[in-house]
Amino acid sequence: MQAQTCEKSEINRHDLQAPRREWWVTLPSAADKTICNLLRDTRDAPIARMLANVMFLVVPAAGYAFASESHFIGGVYLACNLLLMQERFILGLHYATHRPLFRAEGAGRCLVQSLGVLYGLPPGVYYLHHVVMHHGEHNLFPHDLSSTAPYCRDNFAHFLVYWARFLCAVWLELPVYALARARYRLALQSIASTACTALAYWRLWLWHPTGTLWVLVLPLVVGSFVLMFGNWSQHIFINPARPASAYGYTYNSINCAHNQSGFNDGYHVEHHLNPRRHWSELPAAFAHKLDAYRQHEALVFRGVGFFEVGCMVFLRRYRTLASHVLPLCPTLSSPLAAEQVLRARVWPIPSTQVPCPSASS
Repeated sequence: MQAQTCEKSEINRHDLQAPRREWWVTLPSAADKTICNLLRDTRDAPIARMLANVMFLVVPAAGYAFASESHFIGGVYLACNLLLMQERFILGLHYATHRPLFRAEGAGRCLVQSLGVLYGLPPGVYYLHHVVMHHGEHNLFPHDLSSTAPYCRDNFAHFLVYWARFLCAVWLELPVYALARARYRLALQSIASTACTALAYWRLWLWHPTGTLWVLVLPLVVGSFVLMFGNWSQHIFINPARPASAYGYTYNSINCAHNQSGFNDGYHVEHHLNPRRHWSELPAAFAHKLDAYRQHEALVFRGVGFFEVGCMVFLRRYRTLASHVLPLCPTLSSPLAAEQVLRARVWPIPSTQVPCPSASS
């Protein structure tokens, strides 16, 4: 009981109290208040401020880079947007897709999805791919097209195959998946979005090839890599005894800077247990479920985010990573024991070994 109290105190001290860092520039108070008044939930102010940064800083920069027809300016724009805003926007879009962000739901959805083209996300695709398929199928192969289960997850070559499949085949596989699940409207929407995006990019290429390359085409390639690396890292450890449980196919990263700049994205088990839960509630929800995490032998890391976890796994730095594991249960009671668990949870899991999905078991 004392250990559990200490763990809760540690979580409350950092992830519940640390300042938000999802945006870079705060608008004048009047403009900031106007934007926040449009929200359904005032707790989503960090997402609104991040979107305001994209609209008032990134969009003009993208327009300038597009019109300049300069490889140098295009390269500077892409690098800055990637380093400063890519992850923040994707994660803001992620939570805005799970829960309506603005009171004018339709207009808000159009705004967020339109901005997504600057980060390699054509409109009308993300909801089907992430909410319907990924959450609906619980990372289970072969139903979830983005499942990490069939791969050797500490092998970078396997990740490249995983990424290449997404980049090249998702445009066909996603509508096929929707049709197989009788989601006909979403299938039509995915096909129409892909066709319109391809046509628009082709026409823009004929008009401004250099600008189109740096503002639209390369973000599509780079954005897909970042998106898939994030999903791979979040689902890099799978408990073969519980591959259909959120406690078994993902993990939490607590007390890391990523949570303050990424809407508490580190609490990924909690997010899969209840995708509709507000992102601000995830740390507290985890703190009240420590017994369940112990019972399910779930992985929780301290002080490292998903990006660091993925990189350390590819580098086979299991011993270093094991030192960040929270010893919640006997199988994780020491760094040596945790290292053995980590090594065992990156092996491929054939679909024949996967039971019926249950995100809450």
